[in-house]
Amino acid sequence: MGKIITFANQKGGSGKTTLSANLAVLWANSNYKVAVIDADAQRSLTNWLEARKKYYRDEPTGIDSYPFDVRKLDEDLKQIKRKYHFIIIDSPPSITYDTIQIIKSSDKVFVPVQPSPLDLMATVPFLNLVKQERKKTTVILNRVMPRAKLTDAMIIRLRYAGAKIARSRI
Repeated sequence: MGKIITFANQKGGSGKTTLSANLAVLWANSNYKVAVIDADAQRSLTNWLEARKKYYRDEPTGIDSYPFDVRKLDEDLKQIKRKYHFIIIDSPPSITYDTIQIIKSSDKVFVPVQPSPLDLMATVPFLNLVKQERKKTTVILNRVMPRAKLTDAMIIRLRYAGAKIARSRI
């Protein structure tokens, strides 16, 4: 049975789509069967996958894309989990019914966040929501400036909020 990995944060521009795409490629290149679901209305992940398929033409990319329909999410995921090692969901930048259902369906939630006060203000309430759903969650610090004091202060605040923070910073 495949694992459902979601990239989510209510803050737009945090890196959800980019990290979703890169993790999908990493796993596909490691010979895992990978499916992605683009739940963001902007459809950036879908557009990226289509461009990638055009670039590689006849070569299989190892990544299959599925449409998002919250009404059929549980049913769709049951079927998809049987065929793939990993299912990556790129969630919308919001807290909506759709986002909550995606989180509930996930085995692991990655929360990308940039080290800025606005990102922190949006992320802490989102982490509280994910915590209520009792999901394994890891915060990924993204677009980090080396040795920035703001990053250290943000880590302290995120840890105070109970966040598990990935060791690697991007």
